[in-house]
Amino acid sequence: MNKWFLNSVFWLAVVAIVTECKAQEWGQFRGATGSGVSSSKALPTSWNEDKVAWSVELPGQGNSSPAVNENAVFVTSQTKDLGLHVLAFSRSNGKPLWSERVGKGKLAAKGPANLYAHRHNAATPSPVADNESVWAFFGSGVLVCLDAESGELNWEVNMVEEYGAYDITFGMGSTPRLVGDKVIVSCMTKGASYVVALNKDTGELVWKHDRRFPAKDDGPDAYSTPTVVQVSGKNQIVVTGSDHINAYDPATGDQLWFSSGLQIASPYGRIIASPVADSGVVVATSANPGGGGLGHIMAWKLGGKGNVRDSNALWRHAKSTPDSSTPVALNGLLFTLADNGVASCLDIRTGEVKWVKRLPTGTSYASLVAGGGNVYAIGINGTAVVFAADTTGEIVSTNKLEGQFYSTPALVGNTIYLRSYERLLAVTRE
Repeated sequence: MNKWFLNSVFWLAVVAIVTECKAQEWGQFRGATGSGVSSSKALPTSWNEDKVAWSVELPGQGNSSPAVNENAVFVTSQTKDLGLHVLAFSRSNGKPLWSERVGKGKLAAKGPANLYAHRHNAATPSPVADNESVWAFFGSGVLVCLDAESGELNWEVNMVEEYGAYDITFGMGSTPRLVGDKVIVSCMTKGASYVVALNKDTGELVWKHDRRFPAKDDGPDAYSTPTVVQVSGKNQIVVTGSDHINAYDPATGDQLWFSSGLQIASPYGRIIASPVADSGVVVATSANPGGGGLGHIMAWKLGGKGNVRDSNALWRHAKSTPDSSTPVALNGLLFTLADNGVASCLDIRTGEVKWVKRLPTGTSYASLVAGGGNVYAIGINGTAVVFAADTTGEIVSTNKLEGQFYSTPALVGNTIYLRSYERLLAVTRE
């Protein structure tokens, strides 16, 4: 084998890696569809403060997750004067690109502030970005579209003024989902409750579907984000909340199917985690407030129509279930993380438990994400655990960063973008 051939192979491999890292994006909460699975094969698996590629302090506070396009990383924040901000930073070095104050407001939350104020404010919903625009939704009801390069305002809609006031115990926290040329917003409260699609370029209403299902006490409240799944080659928008799961046609807003089964035996029961799908199965999670074991996970076979409660329900699991952490599913396996750090692996088709183990994350609310054959879990105290996405769950590494981490990481190319309460940072594979 000659030297020229070896050099050619080497440089082709380098170009392939660079091209993959440049082309990949993570423009929405848990990626384009909400699966939480990155296609990257070059992600870092170990890090600490000494290996942080860059770190920047953020004005104000918030727990929105980073959105990443070809050139920039976007987050939102709320300052002490209740200012609502959208910020853009360079992917390569964290240099601030622009910062825009887009309004002022706070959560309309009726619950005791001591139960949420330290981890939830108007800047909890995550921004959405492509290479042209950034959409940012705040718990006050303000939804804006900005130019991704300059930060210039393209349009603004006050969702409360347009579609009704929220009546939700801990304040609006759902993140929009960009699907084609539409921005999908789910709102599930005791007051206004609907799923709406807006034109991504103008903010004009495309369709609106009122969403009311039977639920008691805090059941009508939901903090989940829509997920996109494919059924027979067509997209469906899956939404969980008000003790039910259902799906919409993104083009028309028509309801395709629905099911009950997510209610739990507690007046404080509500849905926070988003649905996930793999291997023709969709899974939803009911929260267990206080970690009292009151929640459960339920699975349905995709492909049904109308009421699928009896026809498509597959299994239910009610032990060590998540509170707010959305599971991740791949290769026929479902990985979950309870708020006390107990992780589980289940067969997504049957619900069979493959393993259960306590991770050293400590208390965790961030959602799980996966890439490169591993699952990434991060605790509030900055302890991140990387474990194998298989039936062993072997721990690959345990890592530590300073700060309080409630938001979900973004996995792009050879970099993990993380956001603590007041800091945005990047760790890169060497």
